[in-house]
Amino acid sequence: MQELQIPNGYFQLLQMYFQQQGMDLFSLACLAQHQAHLRYVLSLPIDSQSTYSFFAEVMQLTQKQMNCPQLVFEMARLIRPEHFGVLGYMATRSNSVAEALQYVIRFSRLVIDGADVSPIQMHQRNKKISLSWPLHDLKYALLNEMTMACMVHLARQIFPAEKIELLQVNFAHSPRMAGDHYQKFFDCKVAFKQSNYSFEISAENLWLKSELADPSLMQLLIRQAEDAIAAKPHYENLLLHIQQKLAEYLRVNEQTPKIEWLADELHVSVRTLQRQLYEQETSFKKLLETERMKRCEQLLLQTMSFTEIAMCLGYSDQSALARAYKAYSGQTLLQRKQQLQTQSER
Repeated sequence: MQELQIPNGYFQLLQMYFQQQGMDLFSLACLAQHQAHLRYVLSLPIDSQSTYSFFAEVMQLTQKQMNCPQLVFEMARLIRPEHFGVLGYMATRSNSVAEALQYVIRFSRLVIDGADVSPIQMHQRNKKISLSWPLHDLKYALLNEMTMACMVHLARQIFPAEKIELLQVNFAHSPRMAGDHYQKFFDCKVAFKQSNYSFEISAENLWLKSELADPSLMQLLIRQAEDAIAAKPHYENLLLHIQQKLAEYLRVNEQTPKIEWLADELHVSVRTLQRQLYEQETSFKKLLETERMKRCEQLLLQTMSFTEIAMCLGYSDQSALARAYKAYSGQTLLQRKQQLQTQSER
């Protein structure tokens, strides 16, 4: 499975931050062993992609030596459309916020790509618009903070800041720095340990216009984006599709689905679905149990009792959940909860 890919523009932002500070990125002792590869990445086109694991290691080392936990926000303040490649330019040339969001949802793989990436979902409830995606792994906390900060700051450049009403920003992980850093950057309510990552904006914002809208150029950008997407590998497969559906069902319904529901969702008979899963050397029960355990770890980050988590996941009681989790991970629920809390506080 290919490793998660992120924009080379993020590496460019790191270098820009150091230049702004009058410093040389390559003078950091902590990056000595990474200098050759870092120079190589910075020499690549800004709209190409590199591995997230390398970026995360460089960022963690830099933050520690610089004693700058809010580094992602300092970098995000330097964001320009080109750091998001063609998608950044598409957002800039969109006619409205609504059009820009549609392109972000449709072409998000041009920014962050990999099998662990779930499509961004947009929902409207009453007068609020929510743009959301799930937590896959805590190791992506840094990436989610960086991307969310860059999206917000770029949007404020494209559309007048005084008109965009950002109602709330939700993080699925615990705060990675002092809360006032988040508040100062986003300038709205910020919540942590939520079920999903999301932005909430006023529905009225959808019709805000951009002074840089260019329909003619947009057609060229769309064709360029479509060609770039077509050239990418296809991660979608039966198992991934099923995992996403099970994860969403557990999150939304707080109970376990039956195989009949899944078969209806996939437009096949139960017997056909069972045969397809057998050919993949797995079963509905195995896949469901894995997704229940993943959801369990997300809920362990929230202020819920083990009994409440058991009920949300369809277990008869806390003991049944504890046995299932121990068999899955080799750890007790308490051990894993403490471990997750420690990781989120780093």
